[in-house]
Amino acid sequence: DKPRYELKTPGGYRLDEVVSALQKAIRRGQEERALFWMMELIQGRFIAYLWRRLSIICVEDVGLADPHAPILINSLAQLNERVNKKYFIETFHPTMAVLYLCRASKSREIDYACDYIDLKRKAGWKLEIGQECLDEHTKKGRELLQQLPGDYRKNADSKFYYEGILLNKPVSLNQDRYKKKVWELRKLDKKRLNLKYSV
Repeated sequence: DKPRYELKTPGGYRLDEVVSALQKAIRRGQEERALFWMMELIQGRFIAYLWRRLSIICVEDVGLADPHAPILINSLAQLNERVNKKYFIETFHPTMAVLYLCRASKSREIDYACDYIDLKRKAGWKLEIGQECLDEHTKKGRELLQQLPGDYRKNADSKFYYEGILLNKPVSLNQDRYKKKVWELRKLDKKRLNLKYSV
């Protein structure tokens, strides 16, 4: 086999190892180390690669602990791209991104959730389409509704409002004044107004 060309940074480090070191430093909140590796990537003109990696870190290692992190990192990347020039790369934006991620609360839940579902699917896990999914928005649902006695529209509304749009952890039920108005106009059963999905 021919030896593969190795990308290296100005300090003589392998690119893949620098990226790994950056992510480990951010995970551990080691700000100075993270900034060192960030600057190694910037000075090596790997700025696009740096932003790609930060966009992964903010979901993989911060995730739901700070759901605003992806918005901030994306905004900083866009601002950085706007001010960068051919022979000049502005470093304030990536510095802010790295410091923010170092200081953020951390959660690996997104990564574990992906891994968990992937492993279950590979093990043969399959789901059936639930009856609540078969409303007028699906072909099979429309066929089932047509077979029911009575008015199609009223049956479709009942299926949708009593089953299809039930929420878990709804923000409001009793205070949802527009829901009440819609149910009144559609002449739905008011006694079922507070239906919600429970796991």
